[in-house]
Amino acid sequence: MKKAILVLTVFACAFTVNINAQKVNEAYELRMNGQADSAKVILDQLLSADSTNALTWFELCRTTQHLGQKNPREMNATLEEALRTINQAIKYDPKNAYYLSYKGSIETLMFYVALQTGNEKAGEYLDKLEQTYKSVFKLDPTYYENKITLVEFFGGLPAEMGGNSEKAEKYAKELEAEDLISGAKAREILMPEDADYEKFWKEIVEKVPENANAHQALGRVYMFQEDIDQASECYDIAIKLDQSKNDLYLDLGRYYLMTAMQNPALLDSVAPLIEEQFNKFLNFTPEPNNPMKAWTYSKLAMIDRRTGKEEVAEKLMKKAEKLDPFHSPAFGKPGKVLYSPPDVVTHQQGYFLSPF
Repeated sequence: MKKAILVLTVFACAFTVNINAQKVNEAYELRMNGQADSAKVILDQLLSADSTNALTWFELCRTTQHLGQKNPREMNATLEEALRTINQAIKYDPKNAYYLSYKGSIETLMFYVALQTGNEKAGEYLDKLEQTYKSVFKLDPTYYENKITLVEFFGGLPAEMGGNSEKAEKYAKELEAEDLISGAKAREILMPEDADYEKFWKEIVEKVPENANAHQALGRVYMFQEDIDQASECYDIAIKLDQSKNDLYLDLGRYYLMTAMQNPALLDSVAPLIEEQFNKFLNFTPEPNNPMKAWTYSKLAMIDRRTGKEEVAEKLMKKAEKLDPFHSPAFGKPGKVLYSPPDVVTHQQGYFLSPF
């Protein structure tokens, strides 16, 4: 009898976990289809019934960020709430490196905002971020993107803002011993300004010609050199090798957009180039998710509005709002981790002290 009760109890628990996972996925699908507010309702209901489900807390964290990105003025409050919810996910699944890494991404944004606003506690944010990522590395040392972020901050900031050349070098050497591309990215950050970055990455590409990340890194070098033709060629290769890198078209479009922002007189001439790259992303197969498309349409609408195409701009903004009324208005493209399925581990490495 006791064995039968135990079996039934285990079955009931497994059934509940499975139902929760299904509901979390339903909430995610709603969020991807422009209903992040409805997704939050479902997640809150799930947690009212079972406050110990880590996956639900994780998805609520991402939904909180998704809803909050519409209003950048409330970013601090959004990040505080997101941090609270991800801490709940970690509480109920403390050995989940992905959740810890996601917590680090929130703390990274908090540190970045503190830097931008001159917050005296910025150093404390960086200390917390480092401790979080150290916990990640203990669970899974392959979260190289987290270590690159530490190299960027410690190596790219002055000491009064949290920079620490010794720590940057330490993490860079660890990465060089662990992974060729990640180590090269870390070393690139610490190289002097007059270094030959093009030669550096060309040599890496020659070693691993089938590595999409290497071609992307070389393309990034060309972009900073304002050699956009070479950058485009490298990015095309990277996308052919790895279709998930189709958002590199957005970087090319953003490059032209930055050109126009720095010199408004160039807007009319670069607008077609921006539209060309953004439309490559929108027309890509497989089709991008709705929030990313909404962000892209909103930027196209901004270009059309500034070039006097008010009617076209209005149509594009309506399309963006329909796809995702909570899309980000920021210049930077949204991160993939925010929009990936809740049960899929997504690694994405970006830069915070440079626009690309």
